[in-house]
Amino acid sequence: MNVTALPKSVQSSFRNLLASESSLFERATQSMRGLVSRNATVRGWARCLLLAMCLGLAMCLGLAWLDPAAGWCQEAEGDAVGRIEEERANRPSNLDRRRARPGSFSRPVLIELDGEIDPSDTAYIRNRLQRAKSAGADLVILEIDSPGGYKTESLAIGELLRDLDWAYVVAFVPREAISGAALLSFGADEIYAAPEMRFGDIGPIHFDPTEFAFRLVPAKLQSVLVREARDLAAAKGYPPDLAEAMVDKDVLVFQRQGPDGKLEFRRAHVNDQERPADDWKLIEESGPERFLTLNGVRAKELGLVRELVRNREDLAQAVGFNSADLIVHQVNWADRVARVLNTWWMTAILVVIGLLALYLELTAPGIGVGALVAGLCAMLFFWSHFLGGTADWLEVLLFVAGIVCLAMELFVIPGTGIAGLLGMLLLLSSVVMATQDFVIPSNGEQWNQFLTSLLTLLCALALVALGAILITKKLGKIPVFNQMVLAPRYEQPTDLKSDSATGKPLKPSPAPHPAVSVGDWGKADSPLRPAGRVNFAGLSVDAISDGQFVERGQQVKVLRIQGNVIVVAPVEEV
Repeated sequence: MNVTALPKSVQSSFRNLLASESSLFERATQSMRGLVSRNATVRGWARCLLLAMCLGLAMCLGLAWLDPAAGWCQEAEGDAVGRIEEERANRPSNLDRRRARPGSFSRPVLIELDGEIDPSDTAYIRNRLQRAKSAGADLVILEIDSPGGYKTESLAIGELLRDLDWAYVVAFVPREAISGAALLSFGADEIYAAPEMRFGDIGPIHFDPTEFAFRLVPAKLQSVLVREARDLAAAKGYPPDLAEAMVDKDVLVFQRQGPDGKLEFRRAHVNDQERPADDWKLIEESGPERFLTLNGVRAKELGLVRELVRNREDLAQAVGFNSADLIVHQVNWADRVARVLNTWWMTAILVVIGLLALYLELTAPGIGVGALVAGLCAMLFFWSHFLGGTADWLEVLLFVAGIVCLAMELFVIPGTGIAGLLGMLLLLSSVVMATQDFVIPSNGEQWNQFLTSLLTLLCALALVALGAILITKKLGKIPVFNQMVLAPRYEQPTDLKSDSATGKPLKPSPAPHPAVSVGDWGKADSPLRPAGRVNFAGLSVDAISDGQFVERGQQVKVLRIQGNVIVVAPVEEV
């Protein structure tokens, strides 16, 4: 259409229309930019938190689907295990670590091991062995009273005892050594036990997330533990067939008296067509569908236990040391506190309290209590996991790097979201890695541990998000934290007026803020995210926004005053 062909009056009207539309569009654009600018940080943080939770949930679902005991990767891992076992079986065995028993002992040391075996016990045993070596011990007694625990940690402790070359190692079981506790006992040179103790049942189990229950591991994965148990038992002269029957519920063990008077053992599978000759007698505690479990008397008959003793005094007489010279290493208060803090529920509590305290400090700056509590939670978390043996300096460096990235998002480059997202991912990675002694899971047990840590952290983040919303809305009404905010000063008038209906004196009105009142306008001296500085008639005071991001130099208006906390909202300049 040719505009110049129109009459001048029409042209003038058309130009005015275009100008008004252009002006309207510019004003709308400026308004949108202001809105985006004010809410950039809030939306960025929300996106970061939501994205982190979505990624974690996706990883949990993926791990549940790809769990080695529940999916197609079970077959791949089983084939790999089969190849490894075949190679190990074809190699000559040089695992014999038996040695002659000394005639006497001058520096005996006893280390207590009780309760469930977890990663903290590996660090505990290693620390106590180092102390015993420094003290010049020539006899190490491991007193075991445990229902078992992590297979990886139990095997690590057993191999640690097996490879000990500076002292003779004795395992003493006064009550029970089940599952992993029985496995690690094979690393000792001798085993002493009470007559009524229980020993065995090393059948491995795992947590199945698809059915939310514990299940026996598949046979292909079980073969690894069978090989490890046989090698550990054979290294110290214990019958490897008995160790295998404790791991595999379908293994039958037969015994007979050899020509030299010693017991001989022979294993068979329940599905084997051929069985040993009639002179071989079946050990009644072995399969089918039953893990080999023995009491003290039966374990001595089968050659697993050297002698039966009931207490430490009997043990001293049987082994040959003076009980007065015995140095006992017990689990101290630090070990007990660290064990409690290493539990999944205590880890979640520390994460929730620490993050909520940090959010409270950012919401109400100047108090300092939130920052102190957050730092204390971080210190307890990493201290306990350092003591438990699952955390190292790598996790601490990742945590510090995450804090730096979050600080850059808040104070240096706000609104981008990249630094905030990277910081949250670093924090999540450091917390998850600090709760486990591996980086990338490589077996079913490690996958289950990783999945538990991830789910614990996701639940903690959900609670943090809920708590942050409540803190934002109810900051001045929380029973504990409202005592940390200065209450408004009340003027006590000389003549109090009374309520005409009740006759009781009326409550005096709070005195106004000495410098700022509700409805005052000011200008932001610094960005408010949501806390910062605002200038009112030449006086710069601390203030927080009502949740919106306020740029430096933007006009604000006082919405309300809670004690010494001034809440402002941005206003559009006319």
